[in-house]
Amino acid sequence: MAKARVTRTSLLALLHLLLLDFCVGSVATLRQKVGDQGQEASGGNDRYVVVFNAGTLHTEVHVFRFDENANLLKIDDKLEFFEQDSSFKSYAENPEGFANLVATLLKKAVSVVPTSFQHETPLILGAEDELLFLGEEMSEKILQVVRDLFKKSSLLYKPEWVTVLPAAKQGAYLWGTINYLLGNVGSDYSKTVAVLAQESASAQMTYALSAKAAANAPMFSKGEQYIAMHYLQETNYYLYSHGYFPYGVYALRAEVLKYTNDTYTYCVTNGYNGQFKYHREAYNVISAPTGSNYEKCKANVMRALHLNATCRVTNCTFNGVWNGGGGAGVDRLYLARGFYDAGSDTNIAGKPSTKLRLLDYEKAAKMACEVKSFEEAHILLPVVDLVELPYACLDFVFVYTMLVDGFGFDPMMMVTAVKEVEYAGSIMTVQWPLGAALEFISSNNTRKNDI
Repeated sequence: MAKARVTRTSLLALLHLLLLDFCVGSVATLRQKVGDQGQEASGGNDRYVVVFNAGTLHTEVHVFRFDENANLLKIDDKLEFFEQDSSFKSYAENPEGFANLVATLLKKAVSVVPTSFQHETPLILGAEDELLFLGEEMSEKILQVVRDLFKKSSLLYKPEWVTVLPAAKQGAYLWGTINYLLGNVGSDYSKTVAVLAQESASAQMTYALSAKAAANAPMFSKGEQYIAMHYLQETNYYLYSHGYFPYGVYALRAEVLKYTNDTYTYCVTNGYNGQFKYHREAYNVISAPTGSNYEKCKANVMRALHLNATCRVTNCTFNGVWNGGGGAGVDRLYLARGFYDAGSDTNIAGKPSTKLRLLDYEKAAKMACEVKSFEEAHILLPVVDLVELPYACLDFVFVYTMLVDGFGFDPMMMVTAVKEVEYAGSIMTVQWPLGAALEFISSNNTRKNDI
């Protein structure tokens, strides 16, 4: 009888384990299905876009999800999936290593796109134009290994979607990002804001024009168009978007310092003696015996801006570039990227979105140029990286001089320095990939593989 009781107990225990295993397995299967179909179930017309930004500082992947009305939807609990790793500059002689890096990021991105959506999810990579400084052969090798990788992906891909992104195009995408997050896209061009951004190699000015003004726009000197039409949320926008070279943060330093190479400059902190390297060039940087000086540094910056360059059209900014003609699309100006950072570093832009006057940038520049030592500069500008600190006077003088003397804006003009924008109760960092994704899903032919 004891043995029989043990047998029945064993059988009951075994049955309990089998039932438990079945339940756990069913739950696991259900979770797997929900993980793959949960987002899909929320809307059969949802759209996903995967965008890689091959930047000079990082390689980033962004995954966006939109509903049928192009409203941004959450992926898990955030409005985008985002991961980043090293820049292509770390793989200048190792394209295969860069491909492995991208492959790791791509695997993570694909994992958040439901399987049934993957075949119609565009896969894009835009490389910042500094990739070209690696040389034509090496930059093309890097792009080609990415194309070979993407070709094997389950996502929607075309070879031309892996490319170096022209500065003007990057500026247009950033314009789309900011105006979309502000709720301006879909409205008349006069309701949109202008966007001026500074990257490492160029500054990008973008704003919308009327159709009439766009029709009368001159050609760029190299036969390129100043104006391009962008279709966003069933609305055509004629955008003036121009990449101003070499007026990015680092390119501008090189442009100014080349005039003072091997002699002293009034644009760096007192006592500094070193080298500034930009790609294959190195510039000897020696501070003036009396240290940095606002007015004398500004004279060097104005020289680098080529304010007196020949203007072959009506109304130029600097270096002979047409200013777009102005109009309602430039009445409200948002300053992003390097321009925001300059305001943040000096605390005139204390919040991720701050209204200020352009004159505040001049005050910040004078403050940075008046310091008498590296130690004093560090106390005044504690958030500035120590490697960048000697150039604070130059960087801030450039920002104000470019805005007022270069673009001709009134020093008393109110602008918004922006890094983040609130959208649907969440905070979004302003970057060009969202604008690129928005333009892709705005095309009615995306699902037909014909963008």
